[in-house]
Amino acid sequence: MQDTVQYFRAPDVPGLVLSDGHFSTFCFDRHFHLSYHISLVVDGVQRQSASGKTFLVGPGRLSVIPPDEMHDGSGYEKCEYTLKTFRVPPDVFTEEMADAMDSAHRIEFGSNVLDDKPLWQHACLLHSVLQRGDATSLFVEEQWMGLVNRLLRHSKLHSADETVGQLAKPHWKEVRDYCHENLSEKITLEQLAALCNLSRYQFLRRFKSTVGVTPYNWLKQLRLESACALLSKGERVSSVAASVGFFDQSHFVHAFRKAYGVPPSKY
Repeated sequence: MQDTVQYFRAPDVPGLVLSDGHFSTFCFDRHFHLSYHISLVVDGVQRQSASGKTFLVGPGRLSVIPPDEMHDGSGYEKCEYTLKTFRVPPDVFTEEMADAMDSAHRIEFGSNVLDDKPLWQHACLLHSVLQRGDATSLFVEEQWMGLVNRLLRHSKLHSADETVGQLAKPHWKEVRDYCHENLSEKITLEQLAALCNLSRYQFLRRFKSTVGVTPYNWLKQLRLESACALLSKGERVSSVAASVGFFDQSHFVHAFRKAYGVPPSKY
């Protein structure tokens, strides 16, 4: 069966983007999201790698990938699988979770994979309801809050200590902020290193140790994730490409299709 994927929005949950796809040969290379990425497999098994571990996601299990965490995904033993996802902006995850997202703490799940069949069933039902778009706003809101509350039972507040050889938290924040604010401009390794008072070589080593990929690969994914947000608002592909720093539209379309399985016009 041919690989297919569709993306759609849920008007009753601002910022929420869902996908429904069937994959046989398509592989998700290492990447990250700016949002929480909740995925559930309803048929077959997906193999994922995140947090230095590899795990399998099939019926009855949910995968929860927090913002900025590098991960990948492919069919287990080259088998086909059907995958449904929720892309959830951090500030949508209820007021109490948003309040916890400060410089010293973050919400952390005990595992990237949650073995909770009732939670999986709830997520499947809600995804189907949102995809059909035939439920009342009140029903959707109640089901959404129920899903969030179930997810929060698996989470804890985590205080992350700095690790030797990695970027200090203030430096990492400054690099992220700078890139977000200058996406449409040319960004060099020298500029990023200067923000941290490091040489290019020091910065390159510490960045890769902190994030797991090189600054080039991280920035490319940041541009693509930012493009998703702009496309969700109905902006034209040509203007989006320039806004996020792709000066060649064909390069942008190729990179987007490779990352998400569809061209920007279908997102």
